[in-house]
Amino acid sequence: MNVIVGDLAVRAGVPNAEAVTAHSLRAGGATVAYAAGVPVSVIAAHGRWAPNSPVVLGYIRAVDRWRDNAMRNVGL
Repeated sequence: MNVIVGDLAVRAGVPNAEAVTAHSLRAGGATVAYAAGVPVSVIAAHGRWAPNSPVVLGYIRAVDRWRDNAMRNVGL
């Protein structure tokens, strides 16, 4: 599976394609769902993580690091 995903990443011109694995798809899916406002419990169920497992949080990449930043709309 990793070979297929890696080959597709190379053909698509993904930067740093050699680092893309099937595991990247799992993290990417969880991250995109979270960014779209899907509750973590629903993401966990869809990704087959155990209910209330903190492991799912490790798959969600930083998408809202600056969402609540007070200086975000200052125009600097």
